Amino acid sequence: MKAIYVSVWDGSTEIRSSCEFNPETKDVTNIESVDVDGIDICFEEFIELPTGEIIKEFTIDGEILQ
Repeated sequence: MKAIYVSVWDGSTEIRSSCEFNPETKDVTNIESVDVDGIDICFEEFIELPTGEIIKEFTIDGEILQ
């Protein structure tokens, strides 16, 4: 299903990009690349579904994120 991958950098800079999310496997694929400058530390990552539901435990390239 289509979803939004959200990463929060340096405490408050939110980067949003489209992705595909498989709810059965919790695997995230096809994350849209976004060019940004001047950010250093990723504080949080999550998936936002079209329903507004937030998923905080998922897998990207075999790595479990939570």
